[in-house]
Amino acid sequence: MSFRLSLVTRHILAIAFCAFSVLVHAAELVSLPEPLTLEAALQFASKSDHYQLQSADQKLQQALAEAGQSASLNDITVNVSGRLRKAGVSDLGGVVNDNDSVISLFVRKPLYDFGKSSVRESLAQLNSQLKQLEIDFLIEQRLLSITQKYFDVLNADNEFLRHNEELAIGYIRFDRARENKELGLTSELDVLERQVTYETIRQNRYNSENMQRLTRIILAEELGFPDTPPSEISEPEMIADGKINDDVDKLVEQAFKHSLRLKIQQKKHDIAKKAIELARHTSGPQLDAELELSDYAREGSTRDDWRASIYFNIPIYAGSVEKTAINVATAKYRQVLSDLHKARSEIRILVLQLWQAIRQNELRLGGEIINQDFRDMTLDRSRAEYELEFNTDLGDSMVQFSDSRMKAYQARYALEMAWRKLQKLVGEEYLDKIKLSTINNG
Repeated sequence: MSFRLSLVTRHILAIAFCAFSVLVHAAELVSLPEPLTLEAALQFASKSDHYQLQSADQKLQQALAEAGQSASLNDITVNVSGRLRKAGVSDLGGVVNDNDSVISLFVRKPLYDFGKSSVRESLAQLNSQLKQLEIDFLIEQRLLSITQKYFDVLNADNEFLRHNEELAIGYIRFDRARENKELGLTSELDVLERQVTYETIRQNRYNSENMQRLTRIILAEELGFPDTPPSEISEPEMIADGKINDDVDKLVEQAFKHSLRLKIQQKKHDIAKKAIELARHTSGPQLDAELELSDYAREGSTRDDWRASIYFNIPIYAGSVEKTAINVATAKYRQVLSDLHKARSEIRILVLQLWQAIRQNELRLGGEIINQDFRDMTLDRSRAEYELEFNTDLGDSMVQFSDSRMKAYQARYALEMAWRKLQKLVGEEYLDKIKLSTINNG
């Protein structure tokens, strides 16, 4: 008995532990982790309860249901049909039963429709595949969008630091001008000039502070946590750690193979082509089989207990119904084909633009790093002169160093975004191969 109680207790404890784990996990998902990392943020790109993915998933479920519905049109159907009837029996006849009721069971199965059902099912499956591709593409775009919004927060923070430092220097200069005015060492005009500069700096700082809040809220909305924007985010690891070669044509060729956007357009092309094939079956022949089992309340020589039938329907003339359907489907196909060519053209241009952006931002980042080193050395010199009580521009050097740091990060994030966008177009493995070969070749 004690063993049985112990076993029950173990089950209860196990269930309680599982329930507690679920509650803890749910509590953890109420807010974003602090500090937030880019890797953690990107995990929410495929968050199933986000409104964007919910909408796309419902479209997929609808397409799957329609595919099932299309396949079910060839299923066996079983129906019961009957009547309740009371008949007036003639006095001249020998029939005395006035109950003329009947009940029948019909079993019907489409046998052959000369390819129409096969085309219809293929079309439904293509639509399901399209919706899945659209979900994959949505997640891909969300990954890029989250990354960009993450960098927007970092840029806003760096800009705030720059303006905050400038504000402190501006206030000191404005306050010093007021003191010099009281001592008769400067004029009212000089004080007003310092004040105007200070007020401009205040506005810039206020704007940058607002951008800090706004970019965090935008990121939180994108991640699906609108009520808990992140307060602190970490510097991410970069994938832009190599060079890219000059063969843009190979990049375009790879993008044509890998791009989800192009795969979506290609799938739409296949759907439109299949729709033309279905339109050709608008008024096609059909062959069905039917088994009928009946039970009659009143017997008769013309009444059968069962019947097995083959039904065929061969349209002889249907006007312009089929021709019109084909024309409509063909017009849609041509439009989709035009969209496919347009997508290929835009991808060619986009690959070139991203390649140029990578090259340009590499140069930009290199220049900003040199500028930052220069400002760092200038700041050290200004500090040394300040400690020796020489006339110094320490305040200007501090602001210029913060500005160079901010611009270097902006260039680094712009370079990273260009790499990540190109990665989505051509594939991570292919891009890594290019980077490795370029590094190995010096």
